[in-house]
Formats: sequence, structure tokens, C-alpha cells
Amino acid sequence: MMKNFKSLISHIYFVAFFVAFLIAVYFIAIQRQETLQASVPIENRTIVLESLSDKNQVSPQNTSQQHAKISPLPGEIFLKTIDIDVDDDEDFEQVILCKKTAGSTVLWIIIADFSSNLGVYLRHFEAQIRASKLESITVQPLDVTGDELSDLIIQGLDSSNNQTLTIFRRLLNRGYGLIFSEAGLSINLQDSDNFAIPSIVVESLPNKAGFVSYKTYRWNRNRLLLEKVSESPLRESNSILEGPSGSDAASYLSWLKRLWTKNSDISNICSLYLDTNSNALILEGQQIQQRWIIKSAERNGNRLYLTCRLSELSDLDRIFIIDAKGQNEILVNIIDQQVSHFRRDEGWSGRYKSFDYAKESEEHKTILSSLDHSLFLGRYLGDNHSVLVLDQAKSILVINGKYREGAARVYDYDGYRLLDFLQIQPNGLVGERLLFIISIDQSENGSINRLILRPAEIGPEGARIEYRTPYIFIKTS
Repeated sequence: MMKNFKSLISHIYFVAFFVAFLIAVYFIAIQRQETLQASVPIENRTIVLESLSDKNQVSPQNTSQQHAKISPLPGEIFLKTIDIDVDDDEDFEQVILCKKTAGSTVLWIIIADFSSNLGVYLRHFEAQIRASKLESITVQPLDVTGDELSDLIIQGLDSSNNQTLTIFRRLLNRGYGLIFSEAGLSINLQDSDNFAIPSIVVESLPNKAGFVSYKTYRWNRNRLLLEKVSESPLRESNSILEGPSGSDAASYLSWLKRLWTKNSDISNICSLYLDTNSNALILEGQQIQQRWIIKSAERNGNRLYLTCRLSELSDLDRIFIIDAKGQNEILVNIIDQQVSHFRRDEGWSGRYKSFDYAKESEEHKTILSSLDHSLFLGRYLGDNHSVLVLDQAKSILVINGKYREGAARVYDYDGYRLLDFLQIQPNGLVGERLLFIISIDQSENGSINRLILRPAEIGPEGARIEYRTPYIFIKTS
């Protein structure tokens, strides 16, 4: 009897131990899952909203989340991860942008580097940065000290939409040290033919008297610091007489919605167009076209910051900084999120102009109401064997290698001057209808020298320029 009782007790102990073991394993798994979820930066987390109509649909299973290589410390919130070769060792380190506490507005940067001895990623470096708006931040490895080691360049915007620049110098012991942290109306890294290292030009914030100053910094190898080499005080001139109205980004985007072109050389013309229907920025040159999806837009006076990506799946951001220099002129600068010291440059940066004569120029508004439409009649030649013949009896249009005959008329609509070309097929049936917004160059006697046709369409909101490259014709007869 006693023996059976001891056997029962031992079985009870064994079952209790086994249950306790399973509970411990369960709690360890839960803790591990929470740690794994915490390592997913907020930007990469996916929230699926289910509705009644979605219950019969198959949810995609190929959605992937990028995890941080290290776990957050207690209270830390990982916001974004970027894989970059920051030290030119052909291996990618992971840059993590985070907050130390949930209520903090200060952002920190963490570098996670792989330890070959331990076989895991370790927290290699961390520091506070000047930028506070996550979407605006780019991290670039760039040598600004001339020691052939890639320093860490962090650019972005603060809470007032001022540009910020934080630079950490790469040290010989593979660590980093802060050498620059500033905010200003604008901050640019400028290459120089006379120096092997770039200069930093800061347009300071206005003081109480309304003055701003341009400060130039360059690395001093003897003193081992970024030294201010010049300063030019100027009266604040960030506001211009003509440009985007209002103070919000939406007003700026509405003002920007037209065709902008760069370079007067027709063989090397670049165009920029804001497609608000798909929330994208279109850039087109002679050999390349790019469509950048707009993630966020921030405005500071006459300056607009657009954070863009080539696709929703891409993690390489591009910052377009657009300065309005007048009603029909903008200056575009680009900052890329890089994965190494190599920098992309397709030639998009520069000064763009918009020749919307019909809406923007008082001189051409007079022409619009007084110009004789018969002045458009004649023969025009363009690039790539393009031909335009405008005649009262029959008109001819040859663009993109396609020949069309039909009827053309010029008329004013919605403040624009339009060329409406209706193709008539050989069998007498109506073919394509092509619409173009017209811009002209005239000689002193009023005759037309050059005709610029911008593809357009007419909708409920009136005439709208498409983002395709315009056709430029020279009148020959």
C-alpha cells in the first residue's frame, strides 16, 4: 500500500514537472515572438484591415518584413532600417533609425555590424541626430575629411522643415565621432575643383533683424575639425514676388502641376511633370524615363521637399528639393539614399522652366486674343523626321514615325491655345484625335518661327498637359 502511494506521488511530480516545462517553453516562445516583432521597424510593419467584402478573397502570402539585425533595448522603438556598406568592406551594415522612448521627438541612429567571431550582428555605434522627420532622412557614406575613409552623412528635416546635416567622422579604430551638426534654411555639400573634399554651405536661419548668412565649412586636416572658412551676411530673400501661393505643401503641388523643361538644347532636353492622379513625379530625357512615387511632401516657404521611391517595394529613397525661383522657374536638387559611396546621377538636377505662355505671361495673353489663326498655316519640321503641315484643305502630322492626314484647327480653350488634329483615314472614316497645347516663338514682324506642341487632354477640370516630352517644330514655309 505504501509502495503504491509513493509510486502515485512520483507520477504526480513527473506530470507537474512536465506541465511546468511546457508552460515555461510557451512563455519563452511568446517572449521570443514579442522580441522578434519589436525588431520589425515601424515603417516596415503591415496592418491588414479586413472588411466583409474581403473575407472571400485570398490574402497575399508573399509579403515580407525586414527585421532589424539586433533587438531593441527596453523602451526603444525601431522606426526604420537601411542596409548600407558604410565602411567599404563589401559587407552590408544595418543602419537603424529609432526613438529611445515612445514620447520622444529626438531620433537616434544605430549601426549594427556583423561580428565574424560571434557570428551575429552587434550594436557597433549609436548617436543622436539633428533631423526629426523620419521620411526626410537619408544616410550616405561619403569622405568629407580626405582620409579615404567613408564618413557618415545624415541629412533631413527638423520639426520646422529646416534642412539639417549631421556628420560622424570615421575613426581609425572603426568607430565614429561627431564633427558637424547644423540646421538651416538650406545646407549643401558642394564639390570643388580646387579641393579633393567637398565644402559645406549653410544658409543660416534668419536672426531677429531678418538677416541670413551663408557660411562655408571645410575640413582642416591640421586642427581635425570642420572649419568655417567664410561667412556672407545677406538680407533674407527666401520670399519671391511670384511663385506658389499659400503655405502648405498641397498648394505648392498644385502650382507645380505643369510641364517643366531643362536645357535649351533640343537634343538634350529634360522634362519634369507632377502626375497628381497617381501621386508620382515623372522625369524624362532623350534616353531614359523615370516615375518616382511620392511618399511625403514638406514645405518651407518657396522650397518643397519630396520623398520618393521608384516603387512601393523599394527601400531606396530619393529626396527632391524644389526651389521656386519665379512663376515659371524652379531649381531642382536631388539627395539619394545610397547603399555605398557610389552616387547615382542621371542629370535631373538643375534649373527648369515652364513655358505656359497662355496662362502665365501677360505678353502672350495679348497675343492669345489678337493673334490671327491663319499665321499658323504652313510647313514645320521637327526632330526624328517629324513633320507638321497645317493647311485649310488638308493637314499632315508625322510624329514617332507614324503618318497621319486629317483636319486641324487652332482654338482657345480654358486659357490655353490648342491644336486639335482629327485623323481622316483613307476609307473616309475618322481615326485618332490628338490634342496639343501650343506655345510659340515669334519674330519681330509677328510671324511664327517655332511651334512647341505639348500633348494634352480635355477633361472635367479643363485642359491638362500630359507628362510626355513636347514636340518642337521649326517653321520652314
